[in-house]
Amino acid sequence: MIPGIHVSTAGGICKAPFKLRELELKAGQIFTANQRRWKNSEISPANAVKFREASEGLTIISHASYLINLSSANPEVVEKSHIALVEELNRCKALGIPYLVMHPGAHQKAGLEKGIEMISSSLRQLLPTVKAGPMLLLENTAGAGTTIGCHLEELAAIRDSSGIPEHIGYCIDTAHAHGAGYRISDKETVSVFIKELDSILGCRNIKVFHLNDSKVECDSRRDRHEHFGEGTIGIEGLRDLFQSPLLSQTPGIAETPGTDDERAADIRKLSQ
Repeated sequence: MIPGIHVSTAGGICKAPFKLRELELKAGQIFTANQRRWKNSEISPANAVKFREASEGLTIISHASYLINLSSANPEVVEKSHIALVEELNRCKALGIPYLVMHPGAHQKAGLEKGIEMISSSLRQLLPTVKAGPMLLLENTAGAGTTIGCHLEELAAIRDSSGIPEHIGYCIDTAHAHGAGYRISDKETVSVFIKELDSILGCRNIKVFHLNDSKVECDSRRDRHEHFGEGTIGIEGLRDLFQSPLLSQTPGIAETPGTDDERAADIRKLSQ
């Protein structure tokens, strides 16, 4: 994989590319706005140009707000989610960011089938409105509560039923996969996992990996990130996944706890 980290935007969004270069990393993920607020300020044209220039030659990914839930049982939340997603897409477009990662959402007891239909319908309606915008990447989940996407087939169902698969790809999080029951602890289990990814999603459609060890057991349906080699996944499986030839051109983004420097130290462990 192409090594990268989730990088802080403290002090201004334009600082993130410079931090990645300082750490000698080719890829990074940012939040383009406060991920826990519905409404955020627009990015100024001057900052957009500055960011584009600073990030030339890097692969930058954005992560959407955690508040977005296109399958909510609350119509007001769905409406706010629609507005927030379009704003996210437009910020990425302004900044020249090619990929926007989004958690699929939670159906809140409406049922999995209904939740998938609501998400795919919203994406069919919204994504084409932002011309030349980023590709949306559906991220797998650990499966807590009524969250959608803990099984790879659920992600595929959203994309397939959207009618606009060219606008949609995938982001795979190792801690989420572990929580959902996928084993990636050694060469054998990693090989099986990659075959499942390719069979169900198509590795060509997986544009980003989130790399995390986990504080919780496999199939716990919980998501608790940990430093590589200090959790229940273990560094062997994460290193085998990171070094897979099939994924050599895919960004692998460390989302482990701590600072940018600590995440950079983590991602370097996988290259050893």
